[in-house]
Amino acid sequence: MTIGQLSETTGVPASTIRYYERIGLLPEPVRVSGKRRYSPDAVHRLAALRLAQACGFRLDEMRQLLHGFGASIPPPRRWRTLAGQKRAELDAQMARLRAMRRLVDRVVECRCVEMSDCGRIASSLMESTAR
Repeated sequence: MTIGQLSETTGVPASTIRYYERIGLLPEPVRVSGKRRYSPDAVHRLAALRLAQACGFRLDEMRQLLHGFGASIPPPRRWRTLAGQKRAELDAQMARLRAMRRLVDRVVECRCVEMSDCGRIASSLMESTAR
């Protein structure tokens, strides 16, 4: 299939497909008369990359998923390893978001007359929320 057909089938823009090839997430396709020709497997490879992206994996993590393990390491083990790391990262992000939410909830209730009054209480407010 052509890059246009692959793009249409997967919903991944052709520019992204070319970029993924350039950075090694997709193998270089066979060329016929200078035009890329993809095997049906490219659809599945892109679907796996979209899954990783939906999980919040960065490009370097997607590269690790595909190429960062020995050939004998099966996909489920690769996913478990990287997903465990991603979980810890997401947990830390969620904790930061909860702290931010507590701060936002407090500042919504602001009754300061002057902005400088807000600055006077900010240190204690941020300290108590960080705990």
